[in-house]
Amino acid sequence: MPGSQPPEPIQPQIGQPPPQAALSDLLALFLFRRRHMRVDGFSMAPTLVPGDLVLITPRQAGATLPALGSIVVARHPDRPATRIIKRMADVQDGGLVLLGDNPGASTDSRQFGVVPSRLLIGEVTSVVR
Repeated sequence: MPGSQPPEPIQPQIGQPPPQAALSDLLALFLFRRRHMRVDGFSMAPTLVPGDLVLITPRQAGATLPALGSIVVARHPDRPATRIIKRMADVQDGGLVLLGDNPGASTDSRQFGVVPSRLLIGEVTSVVR
């Protein structure tokens, strides 16, 4: 028809994910860029409880240690295949003092002593519940 104009093109909204991208898809993408671990004990309760998924920023070789009070993941000093989640309480004798927030349910530096810093895997950066 004379005088009619074509419809305006639809402009995508900047910053919006595509409609087909579900939150679970975005979360999966994020998880592949970081390490993650599921909490399976009560040693860090009430801060972390069984079933929580923690995201971990891996420690780079030669990097500075996380700040005291940080929650970290390390290899168990007596069972290297076992990973532990604890709070970094102190640095002594070239190693880390790692303590659980729930002393009655935690096996930590009070039992196995100072953990060599080479066993530190990374720092917990967030929790998915």
